[in-house]
Amino acid sequence: MDKITLDKYQKKVIKNRSKNLLVVAGAGSGKTLTIIYKIKSLINKGISPEEILCVTFTKAAAQSLQIKLKKEDIYLNVKTFHSLGYQIIKTTHYKTIVKENILDDIIMNHLNKYSNLNYLINAPFLEFGHGNSKLIKNCILKNTSYIKYFKDTIKTFINLFKSNNYTLDSFKTFFKINNETNYIIKQKRHNAFLKLVRQIYINYEDYLNRTNQIDFHDMINKATNIINREGIYPYKYIIIDEYQDTSLNKCLLIKAIQNKTNASLIAVGDDWQSIYRFTGSNLEIFTNFKDYFPKAKILKLKNTYRNSQELINLTHKFIMKNPYQINKKISSNKSVKTPIHIYYYKKSIKEVWNQISNNLKEETFILGRNNKDKQIIPSMSKNMRFMTAHKSKGLEAENVVIINLENLVTSFPSKIEDSEYLNYVIPKEDDYPYAEERRLFYVALTRTKSTVTLLVNKNNPSIFVTELIKDSKQYIKIINE
Repeated sequence: MDKITLDKYQKKVIKNRSKNLLVVAGAGSGKTLTIIYKIKSLINKGISPEEILCVTFTKAAAQSLQIKLKKEDIYLNVKTFHSLGYQIIKTTHYKTIVKENILDDIIMNHLNKYSNLNYLINAPFLEFGHGNSKLIKNCILKNTSYIKYFKDTIKTFINLFKSNNYTLDSFKTFFKINNETNYIIKQKRHNAFLKLVRQIYINYEDYLNRTNQIDFHDMINKATNIINREGIYPYKYIIIDEYQDTSLNKCLLIKAIQNKTNASLIAVGDDWQSIYRFTGSNLEIFTNFKDYFPKAKILKLKNTYRNSQELINLTHKFIMKNPYQINKKISSNKSVKTPIHIYYYKKSIKEVWNQISNNLKEETFILGRNNKDKQIIPSMSKNMRFMTAHKSKGLEAENVVIINLENLVTSFPSKIEDSEYLNYVIPKEDDYPYAEERRLFYVALTRTKSTVTLLVNKNNPSIFVTELIKDSKQYIKIINE
């Protein structure tokens, strides 16, 4: 790594001494390299590794960064938010981690009676439409896994509730919002749901307290409370990777650490790659960084070392259709005249698969919208690897193939709507159609170092593919129109 030449934007980040710094880093812009050299620079100036708190979001990302630092003879323990929180709690308030199925069991104890179809038909919380006859409801419920869906909705509600640092008193606000904004029938339905989920939440918290256990959200929330009361190790620098994935409770944890230590903060991320709203990620924390950390400096990494300039031009136009994204001009020295290749099929990707797999001999990601998309792949050679677009984030391959590009509910973009009940706790979505799905498709497109192959149903193409052809046809090669 010593032979690597940093570009002027990376050097600017390394030299910057702002108390609060947000680094907006596009896909393939060398943000990990920048973080490593920032840490290296701090250590060369006399800061010890123990005085640098480096945090990222997944265990795999933390281990990867730690290995890269070790190659530079930097022995720094990179933490995830949860490992950091658990370390703080264990110091003086040791608790064990609850098994994930406990919340499922507590929810199902409340829903067991609704396994009887007669009870379920009359359940006050059913979401699908006022005015449906019992015959229609009976038909819908017999042919769907509604109880599983409803259980998952409650579980997601409680997880989002805790990731946004709500408390039991917050239900009073939810009831008030419901009564002030919804019409009578909807009010009754929402009141029934809120009463049910409130009781489940109480029972779940009682279980955790009785058994002296915590869940992953408690690792963050309780650690924040401990820091506010008792302080923390006197860090001088806090460095956060993938900051666009921050939830409110993680932001509050960082603010608590900074308030107690007066540490400088360096947050690195890309709003264009914020794809975890369903887990509590709040993009507004990133885009309004200065509201959370006053007098902050914002710097951008403007070069990419992965994608061609042509792909950058296409993806920039695509992602910036959403006016709420931060505009950034990204440049590349690489050139691929037509980085997007489209293969049309009529019924199945089997019609074109052999032609594609014969042409792609180097490392290739096959990206789907959902895990089950793997089932439609006829075969994979050794150089191919399937994963969802979500799982591909942070990774790269020579070539990328994207499947499930039909205009269907579970394709790109997914048209599955969140339960209306989650609006009380889920971070507000950008007021732009398919905002997060657009960011997810951007992530999929930008994993490549060379070309992206799109397998498209000729008779029912994804609206994202139709848009790309309309706006950026000069960068697209249609193989079999």
